[in-house]
Amino acid sequence: MKFSFLKRETPFVSRVQHPSIDIRLFANENVVVEADAFEQLFEFADIARAIDDLHRVQPEFLGDARIERIVLTPDFHRGSGIPVGTVIQAHNVVLPQATGNDICCGMRLLATDLPATLLEPHWAEIQKRLRAIFFEGKRDIPMSPRQREAVLRDGLPGLVATAEDNATRGIWNRFDVRSQRDDLARSHGQGQIQTTRLFGFENFIRSSGNVDGRDPQIGCVGGGNHFVELQRVDAILDGQTARKWGLSQGTVALMIHSGSVGIGHAVGGYFMDRARELFPKTVRAPKAGFYPLPMQGPLANEGAFYFEGMGNAANFGFANRLFLGLMALRAIEEATGHHITSQLVYDAPHNLVFRDGETCLHRKGATPAGGPQAPDYLGQPVIIPGSMGSASYLLAGAGQEDALESACHGAGRSLSRSAASHVSEEVFRKSTEKLRVVTPMDLNAPMLRGRRDILDRLTKRIMEEAPYAYKPIDPVIDSVNEAGIARSVARLIPLCTVKG
Repeated sequence: MKFSFLKRETPFVSRVQHPSIDIRLFANENVVVEADAFEQLFEFADIARAIDDLHRVQPEFLGDARIERIVLTPDFHRGSGIPVGTVIQAHNVVLPQATGNDICCGMRLLATDLPATLLEPHWAEIQKRLRAIFFEGKRDIPMSPRQREAVLRDGLPGLVATAEDNATRGIWNRFDVRSQRDDLARSHGQGQIQTTRLFGFENFIRSSGNVDGRDPQIGCVGGGNHFVELQRVDAILDGQTARKWGLSQGTVALMIHSGSVGIGHAVGGYFMDRARELFPKTVRAPKAGFYPLPMQGPLANEGAFYFEGMGNAANFGFANRLFLGLMALRAIEEATGHHITSQLVYDAPHNLVFRDGETCLHRKGATPAGGPQAPDYLGQPVIIPGSMGSASYLLAGAGQEDALESACHGAGRSLSRSAASHVSEEVFRKSTEKLRVVTPMDLNAPMLRGRRDILDRLTKRIMEEAPYAYKPIDPVIDSVNEAGIARSVARLIPLCTVKG
């Protein structure tokens, strides 16, 4: 990794030269970072120039807004609009494009008491049940209008408070109110962003109709790199912390990576358009569509409204991951006949703007990594997935302020989706032949014989997310440990992956 604009300060930190923004990359020399990611970063950094122009030409528009710092995590790579693994500390300004449409995409990890060896005789049935529940209309998640509104307004606490509406129906039979209330302490911000109003979702709420109306959004994995994965706890790297968090070697864990699906797209799209409409025409627009929304001055209500809409979507994202976990547990129990006791390790968003007074911390593909604090003083759980063919890691955050208390949310892509879908058939086969991957349709189903068009389309989606499309996970984890961002607690190996 040799670029003229990079100056290595320590074995795991490099400074990116920029005229007005403090930018640092946290990655050791074994982490590969491509030039196109930096090209995209510098396009985004043009927002600093645009803000300076606004201060000169129309100072009342943004007040004292500024971009203060940018941190790049070890999985830094080109993304949609902004590089994945970018953390932006801004003052009195919010950038909707920096979060985009995938609001509150995040990770949820459940530890279970089930030995992974007990799954071996049941894999065919497990995959069959996963496909039925996730993709063939068997989700069975009734939601009353009151529950839909409670989720959007209050997130997981709202879900707990209204659980009685459908307590004896569908998947709610697996929703234990007492344990879910206890789990709030193991969700970032208790799985809630407080809101005072709804972002135009009144029709969505009313459309549920009956108390047991079926919700068309909740329980969706989503596309792209989202997944639900059955894993085996392969190695315990910090025994004390692992025990406290409920992990035992050789047991099954469930890792969920998803967000707010269509709800987030509605919010993100609206505010990206709104920021562009409001930007003064007398100032040269920032590159790549990174228009700011003010948090003070005559248009401060615009930025405040973004946080309301983002909060609604984020709250839905927390609830979506919760139900995805319950769905996976149901599939395993029904397929194996074994009762499973599970414990939430943590649920953390990695695509969100975190507001603290006048500071707006934008995390794009980066997870919070706060340090030791109550109740367990072990550090905030940090979940870093690998590809569906490599290990994932659970770590404990160290609260590294230089890194803006942020860690990466994966290993990072090595190939774009387009490039990954055009590798040779042999490369694809060798990379995936030993994997268990559950997709919306069974590629071996008799009904698909002779339907080359459907098979090719489904295969292309798997190729885009195949292991060869991602960088090695170990140099990334080494960088996180070496930089003092977090320490490794456990390594988890994929057993079966559900992809939307």
